[in-house]
Amino acid sequence: MSLLAPLSTRSRLMLWSTGALLLSLLIFGFEVYSVLQNDLLRDVDRRLYAKANGVKTVLELENVSGPALDLELSEFSKEIPEGNLLQLSTDSGELIWPRQSPFVGTDISMGLSTSGTRRILLMPFDYEGRRYQVVAGASLDDVNRIMGRLRAIMWATGAPMLLIAGWGGYWLSRRAMAPVDAMTTAAQSIRLESLSRRLPVPNTGDELERLARVWNELLERLETSVKRIRQFTADASHELRTPIALIRATAELALRRERGPADYRKALAEIEAEAGRMTELVESMLSVARADSSARMPLAALDVSSLAADVVSQTEILAAGKGVELQHANGATRVIAEANEAGLRRLLRILLDNALEHTPAGGKVTVSVWQRNGSVDLSVRDTGEGIPAPALPHIFERFYRGDPARGGKGAGLGLSIAQAIAQAHGTKIEVESKLGEGSCFRVALRGA
Repeated sequence: MSLLAPLSTRSRLMLWSTGALLLSLLIFGFEVYSVLQNDLLRDVDRRLYAKANGVKTVLELENVSGPALDLELSEFSKEIPEGNLLQLSTDSGELIWPRQSPFVGTDISMGLSTSGTRRILLMPFDYEGRRYQVVAGASLDDVNRIMGRLRAIMWATGAPMLLIAGWGGYWLSRRAMAPVDAMTTAAQSIRLESLSRRLPVPNTGDELERLARVWNELLERLETSVKRIRQFTADASHELRTPIALIRATAELALRRERGPADYRKALAEIEAEAGRMTELVESMLSVARADSSARMPLAALDVSSLAADVVSQTEILAAGKGVELQHANGATRVIAEANEAGLRRLLRILLDNALEHTPAGGKVTVSVWQRNGSVDLSVRDTGEGIPAPALPHIFERFYRGDPARGGKGAGLGLSIAQAIAQAHGTKIEVESKLGEGSCFRVALRGA
């Protein structure tokens, strides 16, 4: 484990910005320094060639030798800067001018070279069958002085620029990370009891704004899920309380004193009936919980018409017992849709049970399957009591039984389960109803 704590994002941003500026300054400074130094040296070399060519020109134009040549070269050297840094010799090393005190020895290389603070040019040339060598020199003091000033300027400006860049990078990173700090503080204050809070959304139009909006959407979904869990728990507790209380009360009354076999049988029958209703309620709640877990139903090509005919055939006995006419109508022999057989079978049974429960004797329930515009419409229509308009938006809510259409013996979970099955098929159940005229529940499946 490292003893050094990891750097914060703010510090990393500051170091990256400062490092980038430092690298840019180094590259820029190196380029400026190299270009200027090369330009200055080229200027010195140009002057050296001019002086060497001047000595050659004097020798060729004046066509003199001995003292006369010394005089001509002396006058030439006085007319040019640093004329004392000139000398003429033969290729064998014999010094022609100046005859005394040469400024360099004979151990110099041909062409341009640097000796200490001097730039030296050794240029050979031929004249009247003899080979001569001109040595021209120039001081590099001016070049070194200019380059020294440039280095001083670079240090004097570069160091403060780095400090300013470091401080500026830290300041900018603080401003850039301020919305993140605000979102972090807000997120830390959100608890299960305060899921209604939202993160502040910076009006920046960048990734931070999108991040805040996505987190708020996540919090909204989480809040909705928690509310549904709380509502489900509360409703389940309320619904289970009644059958459990009845079972307990019946058992306590039966055990309070000695009774005959008939009384015990009656008590056990009541307990069995309540236990059966409680079992049905628990199974319904498990179905709702499975639907909430977002477990997807595998879909496959399914003959919806055949499935509907099978469910209607199984329900005919129940319909006949209630005195309700049950019909099956379809627009084709085979109507194929993408569906889950077990899920769609349960959805249809729930809709049929709901229709039969709220259709009086002499009424009619019709199951229809039609194929249109690439989809398959499955509907259950009844001629029952209908659903009041204020209750229509709530009939798919869990444990809702506040209207005549949901006021039977059920726990108010059937239509909620059916809607969850429809949603697993990528659709939803639509309802049309008029009070006293009946209802129609319709679901549109994707055709195969």
